[in-house]
Amino acid sequence: MTKTASKSKVAARASVSRAKRDHSPDWTGQESWDGDLFTKKFREAMQYYNFEYSGKDLKPQVVRWMTSTNVNKTLTEAFKKTRDNRSGVTMGAIASCLLKGMPDVRPDFNQGRSTVAWLMNAIEEVVYAGKSDVAEEEVVEVKPTTNQPSIQDRLREVAMRMTNEIEDAIESFNTDPDNFDPKAFKVLNLLKSKEAKAAHARTIRDFYKRNLEELEELASGNADEQLREGYKHRSKKQILALIAFYKEVNSACTMLMQEAKVNRAPRAKKTQPKEKIVAKLKFMKTFETLKLVSVNPADIIGSKELWIYNTKSRKLGRYVAAEYQELGVKGTSITGFSEIQSICKTLRKPEEKLKEFKSAGKVALRKFLDDINATDTKMNGRINEETILLKVA
Repeated sequence: MTKTASKSKVAARASVSRAKRDHSPDWTGQESWDGDLFTKKFREAMQYYNFEYSGKDLKPQVVRWMTSTNVNKTLTEAFKKTRDNRSGVTMGAIASCLLKGMPDVRPDFNQGRSTVAWLMNAIEEVVYAGKSDVAEEEVVEVKPTTNQPSIQDRLREVAMRMTNEIEDAIESFNTDPDNFDPKAFKVLNLLKSKEAKAAHARTIRDFYKRNLEELEELASGNADEQLREGYKHRSKKQILALIAFYKEVNSACTMLMQEAKVNRAPRAKKTQPKEKIVAKLKFMKTFETLKLVSVNPADIIGSKELWIYNTKSRKLGRYVAAEYQELGVKGTSITGFSEIQSICKTLRKPEEKLKEFKSAGKVALRKFLDDINATDTKMNGRINEETILLKVA
């Protein structure tokens, strides 16, 4: 079977399957609905038309409504001449609902505003915006273009090719419904063998969802006359077998979608530039009195040790990274340090001690604070405008 034949086969079967019932919104009996139910039905209608049609598809409905309500012929002709893409889906949906019996005004809906008034205003805006459409068409040379399928179109086409065996199963039901065994078809294995992704599974599930809902409504005994008429040649046992099959399709697609969520790799955390991380850190760049200059604060990120000197309190301190961690910066504070090892001491003669600090090597710095005769004070992580960043290691 060729791809073209297979696609046509699916489309034809779907058309036959869905021809049993008109799914467009029905406003029969709306007089007895309360405000909440009417609002719910209106929203469902808007969702239906948005999902099933484009603004271009529904433009004829707007024209039909204008003609049926004796709207000014000049305005109607002007609207017809505008480009099809100027007519929005909502306009077409409103016109379709009005044609099918939706009332123009209800005091318990949309604060009693007129739906017709909204539609007329929208039509006039389209006519005004498209008043030069005819002139543009006369002047501009129209070049033939090839309609490129959208990503959604491609996705749907690939997904539909994965349903050949599902359609064959439905065909076998139509041929011999009494011997149809829904358990004989392993839909999950079938879709996995075709490497169906979550997006394909969602498309396939939604494609067959309406058939399942119709059959469940039929089996519940609450179906309308139109639906019962469409399946009157099927026994209850046959209907239940077909429901079981559609449920198998639904559950298989749902499982593939859930598996995709579990297997999805966590999003990699975006690494911020070090300069951006330390942008809010407040520190003293230079201290002329003791000829001190701070190191680049970006060097603190990922380091194991940071020496600081507070020019106001005369405290010399050392931040030591906690075990298995590195020093970092958050706002105006140092993070990742050991609260036990990170201490500071007050210098009696800061000029002499800091001169000695500058000339000290790695080994000497290990015991540098121990040799200062002063009380240990724990560091709190905060850095301020009086703090010089002496050294990073």
